[in-house]
Amino acid sequence: MKLIGKGSLSRWIEGGLILLMIVVIGLLLTLPWSITWITERTPDDPQGLYIKYLVILTYSGIMAELILWQCRGMIHNVNVGKVFTANTVHRLRVAAVEVLVLALFYGATMFWMSKFFMAFLFVVFILGGCLLLVLAEIFSQANQYKEENDMTI
Repeated sequence: MKLIGKGSLSRWIEGGLILLMIVVIGLLLTLPWSITWITERTPDDPQGLYIKYLVILTYSGIMAELILWQCRGMIHNVNVGKVFTANTVHRLRVAAVEVLVLALFYGATMFWMSKFFMAFLFVVFILGGCLLLVLAEIFSQANQYKEENDMTI
């Protein structure tokens, strides 16, 4: 199977990202009912866990949708042969900021939910956001080299 081009893995990934974005929207829209179905917590939960779950999952879903949008744009750039462009660099930087904002949110919820999982997500998303920033810089330098090369030809 080809990795890039017509009928390639990258085309399948772009389609999968679009499908995943639709699924996230569906999950966000059904969140008030699915929390009750999965956790057996109701809006009148005396511990307030239903509201906490609703806030955390809604925010996470919105941020996931924004991150997926940037990823879809990047893979689309790959599919149209415009990998090393300012648009790809911009999308990487925006995705990095979105991931870091999500990490800070999970860092704040560690004290609100008192769950080890929130601390784990905080660390994972901090590392992921920093990695995306480094990749953005690598792509920025590659874009500069490409532009310099294009001018010399």
